[in-house]
Amino acid sequence: MRLNRLIAVMALASACAKPAPPAAAPAPVVAAPPAAPPAPVAAETVTVRDATLEREAAQLRMELLERSAQLADAERRYEEATTEVVRAMARLRSLATRAEAASAIAEAEVTLRQLRGRSGQQVPPEVQKADASLKSASRTFDEGNYAGAVYLATEAKRAATLGRGRIAESGQGARAGESSFAVPVPLSTTTRTNLRAGPSISSAIVTTVDAGTALTGLAYAQEWVRVTLDDGRTAWVHQALVKGTVSGAPER
Repeated sequence: MRLNRLIAVMALASACAKPAPPAAAPAPVVAAPPAAPPAPVAAETVTVRDATLEREAAQLRMELLERSAQLADAERRYEEATTEVVRAMARLRSLATRAEAASAIAEAEVTLRQLRGRSGQQVPPEVQKADASLKSASRTFDEGNYAGAVYLATEAKRAATLGRGRIAESGQGARAGESSFAVPVPLSTTTRTNLRAGPSISSAIVTTVDAGTALTGLAYAQEWVRVTLDDGRTAWVHQALVKGTVSGAPER
C-alpha cells in the first residue's frame, strides 16, 4: 500500500517536471498594398464667343479690304498719270539737257543712299517708291527723254527726302519689329493719356496729354504706335488709347 502511494507521488512529480511545450510563433505581418493613384482629371477648354466683337471684327476686315482696294486703285492712277507726263515731256525734248538729267539722277541716287543708311533694319516705304522712280528715270534717260528723266529723278529724290524727314522726326532709326505706316496717320487720343519714350508700359513718360489731342502716327510695333505731337516731340502710345481721325477710319 505504501509502495503504491510512493509510485503515484513519483509519477506526479515526473509529470510536473516535463518542460512546457514551445509557444506558437507569431503570425507574420502582411503589409497592406499601396493605394492606387488618383485618376487624372481631364482639362476642358471652354470657348466663349462674343457676338458683338465678332461683328466688329468682320466689319473691320471689310473696311480694310475696301481700303486696300482704294489704295491699289490710287496707285494705279498715279502710275498712269506719271506715264502720261513722261510721254508728254518726250515730245518737248528742249525742256532739259542730257547734263541736267544726269545731274538730277545723281542727286536722287545720293539722297536714296542716305535714306538707306539711316533707316536701319526697317526699310521705310519711301525706299521702294524712290528706287522705282530712279530706275524709271535711268530707262527714260537711255531713251533720250531727258525732260522725263529729270521729272522721274525729282520724284525719286522727293520720296527719299520724305523718308529721311520721317526718320529724323523719330530721332533714331527704326526699332527691331517696328513697321512704318505707308503714309502718316492722323490720330486723336480718346482719354487722358501718357505718351512714353518706348513701346512699353515701363518706359519713361514723355508727357501726358488730354483727350482729343491730335497726334500723327508714323509707325507701330505690336500694340504700340510711334507718334509725333504738334510741337515735334516723338513718343509712343498704346493703340487702345487713340482713334483715327480720317473719315471712314476705325475709331478703336
